Amino acid sequence: MATDEQIQKRLALAYRLLALEIEHRERVRSEQLDDSDAEKAVRLRQAHIERVLQVLARRRPAAELRAG
Repeated sequence: MATDEQIQKRLALAYRLLALEIEHRERVRSEQLDDSDAEKAVRLRQAHIERVLQVLARRRPAAELRAG
């Protein structure tokens, strides 16, 4: 269970970092600067979060509903 807690903490930090990177990307866009690094950072962070969510889904399958 400690591993699950660590994964949850890392996921929370990843979401926080993604939010900061999105803010940076939007600021860059509003200033009409060319910053492909900002775009790349956001795409990489989103991909990382998706991979972590896939790992969590595999470790904790959804509960099955049974009639009865």
